[in-house]
Parts: sequence; structure tokens; C-alpha cells
Amino acid sequence: MLKTGISLCILTILVANSAYAEQILTTYRDDGNQTIFDGKWTFMQEWKRTSYNEAAGGLVIRTGHDYNNLYVLLDFIPQHKFSKYSDYGVVCMVANPSKESYPQKDDYCFIITLGSKNPITLQGGSSLGENNYFTKIKNNSDLIAVGGISDSNDHYSEIPHTSYEFKIPIEIVGRSDKYGFYAAVYDSNANKVYSWSENVTEKNFSYIPSPANWGELISPDKSLPEFQWPLLVLLSAIFTVIYLTRRKQISFN
Repeated sequence: MLKTGISLCILTILVANSAYAEQILTTYRDDGNQTIFDGKWTFMQEWKRTSYNEAAGGLVIRTGHDYNNLYVLLDFIPQHKFSKYSDYGVVCMVANPSKESYPQKDDYCFIITLGSKNPITLQGGSSLGENNYFTKIKNNSDLIAVGGISDSNDHYSEIPHTSYEFKIPIEIVGRSDKYGFYAAVYDSNANKVYSWSENVTEKNFSYIPSPANWGELISPDKSLPEFQWPLLVLLSAIFTVIYLTRRKQISFN
């Protein structure tokens, strides 16, 4: 009975986490405090301890976390013509994604324009479709985002191109073992958005796609959050089965 109960608990956890979506596998980094937020890859090791993903169009996405913050670099290698305060990068997140058609209050987007150190935070839940159902809110005091132009220290190309750095406090979106995730850059000269995930089709530069079409950001090494909820549920279920089994044995004796 004990083995059967534990097997059922494990099966339940696996089934609950088996749904597939396009994923970014982020990782823990212990050097986040060394990041220089100037909108570019400042020194060769700066973003090396982060995960790598590439979207269509040459957009490179680097992500990492230190338990309390998510670090994101959007490195848009092909863009060589720039428009200050018109080009931008955006990162959107939601904890425990439920794939809603419209943004809810737990959906957040962070936008930074080229040449700026003043990000914009958007929260879902608005009733106005013309605003993509988002509302501008006050920035978290620890949020950092900078839009800049890369140089010779960039890991991928010495030719100057746009890049955007983000430090997003986890407390804004909440701790989870899985996040809905969307990242994009806008090239105003080409009037085109380049984004991840691949199944997103943008209507125009001001359009943020439905959270139902976002991909997922997960931590395969189980380091985000520090003690994830599925494991907590599994351990709790196992201890419950053990307790009930022993209690039943004692009652028979």
C-alpha cells in the first residue's frame, strides 16, 4: 500500500508537469552582482554564466537568476541602424502560466528604449483593448533596465548593434517553478518586431501578444525557486501516506 501510494503521488506530479510548450531553460548565476548595467556586453565574462537561446531573425536571449532576480540580455545582432528612444526591448512574464487569452493582473511586461535607463512596467488586467489590456504602473525600486549599443566586447559580433539588459526582481511576478515568458526587440527603421517564442506573430510594434502564445521559462536544475512547489507537494504527499499507513498498522496491533 505504501509503495502504491507513493507511486500515485509521483505519477500525479509528472502528469501535472508534462504539458509541452516552447521553453527557455534558465540557470543559476553566482556573478549577477558583477553585471554592469549599461545596455551592452561590457566585459567578456559578464553574461557567460547564463543560458543561451536564439530566436528567429538573429535575436540572442541570455537568462540567469540569483534566486531573487532574473537577469535578461536581449542581444540583437543584425540591427546596425539605430533610432534612440524609438528602438526598444521588452520582456514579459507571468508566474504559473494558465495561458489566458487576455493579460491578467499577474501578467507583467518590462520595456526599455534604446539610450534609456528608465524602464516602463506594464501590468495586465486592464479592460482597454487599445492598450493591449495592460496598464502602466510604478516601477519596482530594484528594477533595472538599460538599452544600449554593443561594442568590441560583445560575445557574438564586434559590429555595433542594439542590446538591452534587464534585472527583474522575482518579487514582482512571484516565485514559481515555471513562468510564461515573452521577449522581443523592435527595430524602428525596419518597423519590425523580432520575438520569442516562435509561434508569436506580431501585428505591429505596439502590440503585445496574448499570454496564451507566450513560451515558458523554467529552471531545469530546480534552482528557481530555491525550493519549488512541486517538490514540496510530493514530499508532503509521501509523508502523509507514510503517516496514514503506520497509523493503520498501529490500530491493527
